[in-house]
Amino acid sequence: MAPGIRARKHPKRKHGARLDRYFTLRFSVKGRQVEEALGWASEGWTVERAQEKLGELRMAKRTGRGPATLREQADAERKADQHRAEEVAARVLRERTVADLWDRYSKEVVAVANKPRTVAEKTRLWNRRIAPAIGALRINDVSEEDAGAVVRSVLRLDNAGSVIGGRAQAGNMYRLLHHLFGKALAWKLRQRDLGNPLDDIDEPKVRRRERLLSGVEIGALLKALDNVAAVSREKPQVLAVIRAAIYTGARISELLGLQWEFIRRDEMELHLPDTKTGFSRRPMSVQILALVDGIERMPGVPFVFRGLNNPRTKLSYHTTERAFGRIADAAGVKDCTLHTLRHWVATMTANSVSNPRVGMAITGHKSHQAYMNYVHGDKDQAQALVEQLGRLADGLAKAEPNVEEMPKRNSA
Repeated sequence: MAPGIRARKHPKRKHGARLDRYFTLRFSVKGRQVEEALGWASEGWTVERAQEKLGELRMAKRTGRGPATLREQADAERKADQHRAEEVAARVLRERTVADLWDRYSKEVVAVANKPRTVAEKTRLWNRRIAPAIGALRINDVSEEDAGAVVRSVLRLDNAGSVIGGRAQAGNMYRLLHHLFGKALAWKLRQRDLGNPLDDIDEPKVRRRERLLSGVEIGALLKALDNVAAVSREKPQVLAVIRAAIYTGARISELLGLQWEFIRRDEMELHLPDTKTGFSRRPMSVQILALVDGIERMPGVPFVFRGLNNPRTKLSYHTTERAFGRIADAAGVKDCTLHTLRHWVATMTANSVSNPRVGMAITGHKSHQAYMNYVHGDKDQAQALVEQLGRLADGLAKAEPNVEEMPKRNSA
């Protein structure tokens, strides 16, 4: 056997006519003897090949270039393989498109965290607006200009370039894109130094459209409901759900989804399991109880307010909205929507109690800020208050001054 080469025979296994042999190298490294394994002759190792490998290691030891042991060689190869794999992974990440990002986002975020109606809206925005505009772009290539153009694409402008519509949808688009690229940063699909392309774009804000109805207007709506019911001009379940909106201030979607099992007569509460803010308990008045008691309950139908075409389904929002428009016109109440009723209830509760949590228990708001967004200044109350302040000021002006003269200090 050659110097520095060792071979151990297998006790039984043959390689050709001879017993298989296992080759090792034996050499000195930093003053100590090292023996490292090569492999079996059946795996292709020979004395000549072992000598070549030993010569490579001795050359590396003399020149100081490259690994001087088989272990160092294996470590270097492993690091090289890891580096190549990291480069490939980084190249794949750099090539990921916004469509790839949406595929993950829709599965891990939208499908998990959002309700069906929100899922449908986000999917519609993606299919109709985002995908055609930036879906094919690489995630790292999306700029502020690209994102801003997508947000502005839903705005409607007049001839002068002023926004006349689409702010709500643009706001939805902004929030969706901002969250989408926020996840891209969190998932390391976008370079951290590039940031979120929506950060320096102003979020489109919807101008407050809902106004505060006066007591006279609420009375007119209730009278119109009575008049329409007397002549059977609208379906009873439509009139009932509108009246329930006035009595409760609940979201129309909550009332349309109201089921008989949600009504807790013993507690005088409505237990709503799936509202915008999750499970919600709402106090129930005797008026609401009388209203639902006046509705015929159909066996096997869970909904209190049944659909017109299919009584086994819930009443549709579109049907209710159109009927309310006709009733508001008959009452002479302008610029009023179903949601305006909720604003009126929130304002009345805020003006009636000093503790906002009482009002929030009625409307179902979970945060004080969201509740206050529904509270308007009452014009009549403001007028009465300013008159009261005026009378107070006049009274102060007519009152005799009650000021004692301070004693003068003696000069030293």
